[in-house]
Amino acid sequence: MNELTQERSRILVSIITSALAALQIASDMNELTPERSRIHASIVKSALAPHHIVMNMKELTQERRRIHASIAKSPLVGHQARRNIKKGTQETVL
Repeated sequence: MNELTQERSRILVSIITSALAALQIASDMNELTPERSRIHASIVKSALAPHHIVMNMKELTQERRRIHASIAKSPLVGHQARRNIKKGTQETVL
């Protein structure tokens, strides 16, 4: 009987040890999860940074083109007005 009690005790210790090991592993995993999340967030941020820069560059390029088009149009409007006046004057003379 004593031998059976000892065997049961060893089995119980083995079960408890196994459960504690599983609990420790789960605890370690829970500690690693926030760290993994921070690393992942850092990776995503560093990947998005160049994309954000490229988008800003495209936006600046488009703005520069609009400004250039505006500058180019400005003298053309005056030139067109002078042509229209000249044309109107020539038609009046004829």
